[in-house]
Amino acid sequence: MRLGGKRALVTGGARGIGKGIVGRFLAEGAGVIALDQNEAELEALREEFAGHAERLALSVCDLRNLEQLEQAAGEAFDRWQGIDIVINNAGIAYREPFLDIPLAHWDAVMDINVRAVFRLGQLAAERMIRQGTGGSIVNMSSKNGLAGSSMLAHYNASKAGVILLSQSMAVELAPYGIRVNVVAPGFVETPLDRELRIREGLPAFSERTPMRRSATIDEVANVFLFLASDEASYVTGSTITVDGGHLANASEF
Repeated sequence: MRLGGKRALVTGGARGIGKGIVGRFLAEGAGVIALDQNEAELEALREEFAGHAERLALSVCDLRNLEQLEQAAGEAFDRWQGIDIVINNAGIAYREPFLDIPLAHWDAVMDINVRAVFRLGQLAAERMIRQGTGGSIVNMSSKNGLAGSSMLAHYNASKAGVILLSQSMAVELAPYGIRVNVVAPGFVETPLDRELRIREGLPAFSERTPMRRSATIDEVANVFLFLASDEASYVTGSTITVDGGHLANASEF
């Protein structure tokens, strides 16, 4: 059990990559609190992982509402008298041209993808410092936070912000034994991605992706598991890309 006895919080834990992380952590012995705004999907998660009922808790929260976020975080940390791992996975995106981005969409993306990551990271770090036992914070970025693309200016900017925020957190929190790292996936086979591809006629992966396929949810969840575990005890301030070599292939036409 790579996470035996660890206490973890996962945002956006009801579906997609977040659900994969929750399942992987439960399988490795962690107690997990899945935080999501969709109550129905959280209840479906409870049913799916009924075999781990004593180690799975659910919390309904809209990350755009700071009061809700702070209350949910406090309740989560108190549930098992502390916290060891925080996974800031939740995020949103809109595909639209830069010139057509409404301020409301810009604000929504920044509120969930950056501000919530900052505030939950801050709250978790404060609790971990009081505990005196260190911890691991792993934040979700994207290959789009490392290189630009069309139609996603707000999303790309938010994911780049997560990387620099995480590096800064890592530097300041290292003296307390708190590690902060980033996972930056490329194309991932999730239900949401499939819906988007069908609706907009998008490919499953880019011609520039050397591995010629999307990542599975499990392949991304495994990287979160490594960074959350004690196996990554000397890894902090790092961004691990999970993109099948996409960014490494930047010079290809």
